[in-house]
Amino acid sequence: MKVTNIHAITQADSSSDENYHDGRPCFSPDGKTVLFERVGSTISLQEFWSVDIDTNSETLYYKSDTYACSRASWSWNPQAMQNQIVFTGVFPKDDLPMGRIMLLSDYSPNNTALRLPVIGYQNAELYYPTWYADENILLVTDYSNQQPKLLKIDIDTLHPEVVTYDGFWSGMGTVNPVNTDIIAYAGQPITSKGYNQQYNKVYLQNGNNEPILFSETIPGVNGRAPWFSNDGLVMAFESQSETTNLQIFLKSVDLENPNTPIIPVSDPEFPAQHAKFSPDGSKLVWAQNYNSKKSQIFMGTIEY
Repeated sequence: MKVTNIHAITQADSSSDENYHDGRPCFSPDGKTVLFERVGSTISLQEFWSVDIDTNSETLYYKSDTYACSRASWSWNPQAMQNQIVFTGVFPKDDLPMGRIMLLSDYSPNNTALRLPVIGYQNAELYYPTWYADENILLVTDYSNQQPKLLKIDIDTLHPEVVTYDGFWSGMGTVNPVNTDIIAYAGQPITSKGYNQQYNKVYLQNGNNEPILFSETIPGVNGRAPWFSNDGLVMAFESQSETTNLQIFLKSVDLENPNTPIIPVSDPEFPAQHAKFSPDGSKLVWAQNYNSKKSQIFMGTIEY
């Protein structure tokens, strides 16, 4: 398994006068478009933009006048009435909670996304929502009180269920599309020293069983932002490797043999984050820094 034909799909025109920070991409249900968040000197609050992966044509997709748009997840549910996008609206520090789960219908006007007031968690700091495959259910991280845990939330009833294993802090979750009992997340065992995201590693959790360590490119380094492929057989995640920069890696998912080879994807000289697969599993996108003033969305083709 390897990733080839790696290239930037946003800000690909070097003649542009402004550099943007593009991040946290995700694919549309048809795999032809990538949604991402963008901020820059002329964009004070993060907005959602989309890019056609064949033409690199970029379009403003959605923005708000009151909150930053971040951490989008696009539903691929063929039974859904409309292609819904769930994301985190990041509000000002004087308007708590800062992190709120928002629901956006495909191509809705600006400022129209609806907040999902999760029962019992209306004042919680909720981030990184992601869809369960073919269901109106989300996996969401509650970061309240620096004790992160994962919630399973039905968007129709808004009733939550804590799915984090006892004794673990966990966040940035992803759900196996084929076997939804299997989730993965960036986490760490609970200790008296308190939560520190620098100690996170990627864990696999099958139902209520004890999590299995999945990512450790070099013993002791962190791992974060896991994401399952469409068939549930491969995981993308980010970790440090040859440099102190975060780098994108791929690894086969095998609960019986968790020590499958780890395959580097992105250039370790440039920090990279938040990789996502296309619906057919043939493409991978991620955010990669070019310099302190610019980050772009990159895409590569996966050869299995």
